[in-house]
Amino acid sequence: MRDTSDTPSESGALAIEAQAADWLTRKRFWNWSADDQAQFETWLSQSPTHEIAFWRLEGALGRTERLTALRPAKEPRQWRPILARVAVAVLMIAVLAGAYSIYATRPEGVAYATSVGGHETIVLADGTRIELNTDSAIRVAESPSERRIRLEKGEAFFQVVHNAARPLVVYIGNRRVIDIGTKFSVRRDADRLTVAVMEGRVDYNSPHTTRPVMLTAGETMVATASSVSVARKTQHQLANDLGWRRGIVVFNGMPLGQAVREINRYNSRQIALLDRSLAGTKLTATVSANDPEQFIRMTKFLLGLRSEKSNDAFRLSQ
Repeated sequence: MRDTSDTPSESGALAIEAQAADWLTRKRFWNWSADDQAQFETWLSQSPTHEIAFWRLEGALGRTERLTALRPAKEPRQWRPILARVAVAVLMIAVLAGAYSIYATRPEGVAYATSVGGHETIVLADGTRIELNTDSAIRVAESPSERRIRLEKGEAFFQVVHNAARPLVVYIGNRRVIDIGTKFSVRRDADRLTVAVMEGRVDYNSPHTTRPVMLTAGETMVATASSVSVARKTQHQLANDLGWRRGIVVFNGMPLGQAVREINRYNSRQIALLDRSLAGTKLTATVSANDPEQFIRMTKFLLGLRSEKSNDAFRLSQ
């Protein structure tokens, strides 16, 4: 699902307004030279939007100066240039503050999201592929210097076309995962962040780390509010962790309580453990991600559990 309510041209318009304000300030109050005039004319000729932004701003300034000139005659004439400068300064501040306010509060980039049980693949212009797992959301904002991905929730797998001049950076709050030409996944949970590298390398940056954490192929990092740990896994284990890309969930000795939470990620009809003592029971199985009834049948067969079914949930018990 894609949201195109925000477009890259919007941020470009804000930048043009700021450039126009800068040119107007320089033209009115600097020692304007022939070289300045040549550069200004070059900037105007680059786009009609440059001309429109500048003339609109200059017109607003002209109206402000005319209001200043209409002040009572008893006001000393020497103050008028100062008042004009104050007026243009106030106008510039208003323009730039308004632009910043719009820029700072608007959502950044193009939004993509999946529903519970959903799976979507996004292909960027350079061929980079991003796969979204269940109930996930990202924003993509590309610029000449960076491909910026904000993971707002859920999990994504990245197959990145490497470009050192335009690195792909995944932002998760105040943390960053920087691609160094690779395939990797990032999962954002309420209490932790998990990064797994299938190929290549990524760098992880966080306010909680004194220097970047480098992860190479086969390594998985789990970061919480107070710790960062790195473990090595086989390619087979990593493939199992990414089973959702094939529509399956793999439990390899996972505690039943955790397995229930995992299968619930993919389904609106939830499973509950009535007997909390079952939470630590180990489960080894492979099931369809979107079939909670198959999960129930598997726990009955492997663990001898009983189940109750209602309209909105399944309940497991001893």
